[in-house]
Amino acid sequence: MHIGFFSDQHPATLGGLQVSLELQRKYLQRRGHSVTVCAPNSKHTTPPFPAETNDVPLGAVRVGEHSFTLAGTRFDDTIDLAFASKPPVDCVHVQGDLWGAWNGYRFAARHDLPLVHTTHTNIEVGLPAILPFPRAVFRLLFSAQQRFLNASKVRSIADYTRAFAERADIVIAPSTHFAQRLRGYGIDKEIWVVPTGVDDELIQALVSEPRAPRKRPILLWPGRISQEKRISDFFEAFHQASVDADIHVYGSGVDLINAQKRAADLGIANRVYFFGAVSHQRVLTAMRNADAVVQSSLGYETQGLTVYEAVSVGTPVILRDRNIAADLPAEFSRVAANESIDAFASAIREFVQFEHEAGVRPKPSNQFAQSHQTRRLETLYREAWSIHEKSAFPEQSGGNQRAA
Repeated sequence: MHIGFFSDQHPATLGGLQVSLELQRKYLQRRGHSVTVCAPNSKHTTPPFPAETNDVPLGAVRVGEHSFTLAGTRFDDTIDLAFASKPPVDCVHVQGDLWGAWNGYRFAARHDLPLVHTTHTNIEVGLPAILPFPRAVFRLLFSAQQRFLNASKVRSIADYTRAFAERADIVIAPSTHFAQRLRGYGIDKEIWVVPTGVDDELIQALVSEPRAPRKRPILLWPGRISQEKRISDFFEAFHQASVDADIHVYGSGVDLINAQKRAADLGIANRVYFFGAVSHQRVLTAMRNADAVVQSSLGYETQGLTVYEAVSVGTPVILRDRNIAADLPAEFSRVAANESIDAFASAIREFVQFEHEAGVRPKPSNQFAQSHQTRRLETLYREAWSIHEKSAFPEQSGGNQRAA
């Protein structure tokens, strides 16, 4: 099969979605399929993966850490021209919830193709976290949905989400808790839970090696350093916990300077080490050698990609968000009793003082192996074809009609 991925972000930029795209592509290609990614262009790429030369980049404006584009007939023409030089697409897999989704849905409609949609973004929480004036942004978003998808009565996030789901052949959520949120928006079709996987090869190589020695416990915080990730809350909780441990931070972002200042203000700067944006393999190696991986965000994540990776290399995780813990093997998760800084500090203290000192670590979990997730995707692509061919509502597929 030739799968067309449509994404909100360039696959070679920093972020969990981007890692997910390239990992899915890698394992689909290993099984004999081809994948072309259509996404906003970006001059700011990071080490994890190079973009492939046969991808379809769209003109975009970069604001902060994110690239923004639109949809419409001009983009339709650009996309169709680029795909015309490639083998015919068999299935569209939308991996985004904004401009990537609009362009993917329009492409599938023009070419009468089955469409699978993985809903990666908690728009209700995510957009206000990264953009100013959220009410105005939502109004623009709803207006764009009506225009680019010919959707009617988009007045809320529920309307916005249903407009996609009603047109998709298969809807995927990356976690159990996000699937529940989508159902709360009134989506009555089946929602399949397929988490982002981890690279089998890298994981197997890492777990076969002994862990590196260290002077004191290491608590590792990986990810984009931005306000919604709440790294400063982690520093505050660590300070309150008063444990003999070090913090290793892997990642970069617009909130880096504030995070460094916060560590200094709390008097813990001598135990906080910032390693910056490094390769994905290096982050995984650091996870393997850490004593725990910490995730400090609340209500923002649609899935726990970094903690999925942690449990796959056999490293326990400390969480604030119970929703993320729901999809993890119980023996790996240490969850704060509530959302307060005090409870977060208690979880850190209990882990370092008791569980770390006990010296017992669970065996690595293979629950999130990408090879397994890819076989599930193949099944869903075939199911999408079957649903699409049997659809009783041909107007939803759009035929060869172009939206305004």
